[in-house]
Amino acid sequence: MPVSTTPPQDFPPTTIQHIQNCSFSSWYDTFAAFTLKSRVIPLEEEFIEYLNADGVFLPRGEDGAEEDHWGGSGDESGGEEEIGEDRSPSFPELQRRIERDIEDLGGAVFPKLNWSSPKDAAWITTGTTLKSTTPSEIFLLLKSSDFVAHDLGHAFEGCENGPTRPERFELVLKKWYDLLPSMEFRCFVKDGELVGISQRDVANYYDFLSEAREDLEDSIIEFFEDKIKGRFADPNYVFDVYINQRNRKVWLLDFNPFSSTTDSLLFQWQEILRHPTSQPPIFRIVESQANATQSPYPAYTTSRLPREAIDLSSGASIEEFAENFRRRVYDAVTED
Repeated sequence: MPVSTTPPQDFPPTTIQHIQNCSFSSWYDTFAAFTLKSRVIPLEEEFIEYLNADGVFLPRGEDGAEEDHWGGSGDESGGEEEIGEDRSPSFPELQRRIERDIEDLGGAVFPKLNWSSPKDAAWITTGTTLKSTTPSEIFLLLKSSDFVAHDLGHAFEGCENGPTRPERFELVLKKWYDLLPSMEFRCFVKDGELVGISQRDVANYYDFLSEAREDLEDSIIEFFEDKIKGRFADPNYVFDVYINQRNRKVWLLDFNPFSSTTDSLLFQWQEILRHPTSQPPIFRIVESQANATQSPYPAYTTSRLPREAIDLSSGASIEEFAENFRRRVYDAVTED
């Protein structure tokens, strides 16, 4: 996966308004017919403070029972005196709202904040996915994610003149579907024209994509021309799509800023910036197993391993101590 070395001055200025335009609730109503069914829940500042607090711990349940927690950098010498200290907040209204929305969306959801999903924390879940069926699972994912932490404190970083974070955050719950990673694509739009399309799962080679590439490219271009072009608030942006493998129907997944903070995947950003808008878009997939960005661990596994999780490892492999950590967390969740 290429790391962008594009000088910032080669990009159009990144404004707070552009970042806000990519926030889920800013575009969902416009494109609701072409994306996954979702619910948006405004978040109180107290919940944001909970997410920003050190350590991995869950809020108290509606019955007031305190969840176990694993603190951050505090002194461990406090021993028994600290065990009875209740540091866990409680969000009963939020929990009830989440439970209701999960039920309305079919019993399982994909959680995210305004921009980012906690995909770097998927290692902590039993199925190593973001599939969530309870508020506790959602809280645990959000609390364990560096991507979410970036949204909370640095969403507007690099923007000209303004704060580093928005005034309001929201929890987005998308109806869960078992999407095939092979059928997800990232699309780059410059000056209102589609200039690049990249396979999103750059860690794997899918031989059938080579045979279907013309079909897939045509489907994405048609979707852009019919559903997206001229309807987003900015002329420069990035959007992600999913293509149904059976009927080739295209679904919008998300919008991302047109900036170096967005992963350009199989492109270098300079290719995107310099590609003439008068020419057809470049369609790029992983062409062979040798070209796949292989890793012995799932994507993002090592991006956030809390100290308390590492302490549990005792030299075990990432998979072993992740399973150990998951077991302790879910033992706490099921004690309610």
